[in-house]
Amino acid sequence: MGMNAVGGGRLQGHPLGCGELGDWIVRASLVVVVLAFTAGPAGAADETAAGTLSASLPDMAAEPLPDDACMNALRCFCCPNWRHYAIFDVLFLQRNNQAGNQPLVYDTDTGAAVMRVQDLQPSVATGVRVFYGELFTDTLGWEVGYTGLYGMFGSTTVTGPDTLEIPAPLGLAVNNFNGAEQVTATYWSTLNLAEFNLFRYDCCSECGPRCRRSCHCINWLGGFVWAGLNEQASLNAICCSPPEPASYTVRTSTNYFGGQVGMRGRREWNRWAVEGWWKTALCGTSAYQSADPIVGTISGLERPAQSSSATGVGFIGSINATLIYRLTETWGLRAGYNLYWLTNAALAPSQWDFATAAGAGTAINDNGGLFLHGANLGVEARW
Repeated sequence: MGMNAVGGGRLQGHPLGCGELGDWIVRASLVVVVLAFTAGPAGAADETAAGTLSASLPDMAAEPLPDDACMNALRCFCCPNWRHYAIFDVLFLQRNNQAGNQPLVYDTDTGAAVMRVQDLQPSVATGVRVFYGELFTDTLGWEVGYTGLYGMFGSTTVTGPDTLEIPAPLGLAVNNFNGAEQVTATYWSTLNLAEFNLFRYDCCSECGPRCRRSCHCINWLGGFVWAGLNEQASLNAICCSPPEPASYTVRTSTNYFGGQVGMRGRREWNRWAVEGWWKTALCGTSAYQSADPIVGTISGLERPAQSSSATGVGFIGSINATLIYRLTETWGLRAGYNLYWLTNAALAPSQWDFATAAGAGTAINDNGGLFLHGANLGVEARW
């Protein structure tokens, strides 16, 4: 399957190892030299000695040598020795946003910003990755995969003695947004990614030291990818006594559609294997944002519900490196590290608009990005 090569210091198709064959060639050459010098009248007398020396050489056809088992096993070794694979990984990823750092809350006593957008960086989020693939010819295969990240949540709270204020002019127009005692910002996000790839693979088998089989493969892949990023961010202010809350909540979604290319490598030896890939996709994007009405307990309705959308071009990239320990010929344990990068995203905290002019809150900012990195732990099956 694919391209097969034999290595590890063996002569392909020969029952002897390289060192053993060389020893027998040297000894056979000595026999030829002895026979040449004893040719002539004295040759008959020395034929018995020559026969005795040649008889000391073993019959190579009749006496199997230790390398035979290794070579015979290798001749029957298919690389790779599976046609199907399934992968399940649990992901633990840290997120970093490219969302600017605009102020969200000021302390009116000092004039300093006490809360900014970057204070909402989500903590480590968990997710899953599932792949299934098949090799349907000696050089071609296909795979389908899903990656989902959930629980990307960030929150921060500031308090003050009636001195907290949302940025003006919105903070001055809504009574609950100035002279507040507490402001809490929350931010959650989910990411779903699905892909379908066709790939061309090239595999080589080797017989290394002590007849340890190894197989290494290179895959060049191309396919289609979709990703959906959904987010919500909310500013909640509490003022006065009794407490009077007000909030400013926005929701966004960014969908990516495009083609991707990449490369994957895998090397197996005995119970161990290493695998890694890189993938890159150029996608069209469709972004949407909506905001709830903003209402003050005294000032009343300041801004009705708003929404907007935009299209653009974005990039998705991913890198993975994984170590596998094979429990059986079919099952293996996986542990690795991952990088993901998405651009041109409409991040929810970037949509907060603190203006009060006509049309405020109707624009959309889809110039954000996110970078994810972290570990994966899982299992795989190959059969």
